[in-house]
Amino acid sequence: MKALYEAYHDQAVILVVYIREAHPAAADQTAEDAGWKAINKTVFYQPKTYEERRKLAETACLFWELPIPTLIDTMEPSVGVTYDAWPNRLYLIDAHGKIVYRGVRGPAGVNVHEGELELRKLLGITSGEPVTKPKRIAAPSGRGRFGSDSPASQRKDGDAKSPSETPPQPSEPAKDQLK
Repeated sequence: MKALYEAYHDQAVILVVYIREAHPAAADQTAEDAGWKAINKTVFYQPKTYEERRKLAETACLFWELPIPTLIDTMEPSVGVTYDAWPNRLYLIDAHGKIVYRGVRGPAGVNVHEGELELRKLLGITSGEPVTKPKRIAAPSGRGRFGSDSPASQRKDGDAKSPSETPPQPSEPAKDQLK
């Protein structure tokens, strides 16, 4: 994602929305025994307040040196539910607010390379090489694309809204940006 952001941030708005912890630490875990669920003595429990979620997002962004502007979802959660984004997912939304690409739910299904190829189409980029590399094990064909003959166009339980829907505007807390 860093390479994608660095290559295209001047041509497209690229954001991360921090929703909720996919693998939170257990309530009885400490920084010493939480393993990868702790960064710099911050244990990644499932946050109970917006401020706790904001602190975890900030810790993760600093630790991973993430240059991508990061928004924090509300506690309801509005973005995570609306976009069926848990645990993670890649979307492309055109300048008119229409979803033009919905990647497969992650983490295994997230295909940044496929997302980049779709972004290049959206931006009309036909020259130069993509900055991302293809996944070794790709998601099933067509899962991340929209089209009347694509399997992804047939909405299934748990899938995000149809591509023609205009995404809702995030509530005020979700607009809180770390960078």
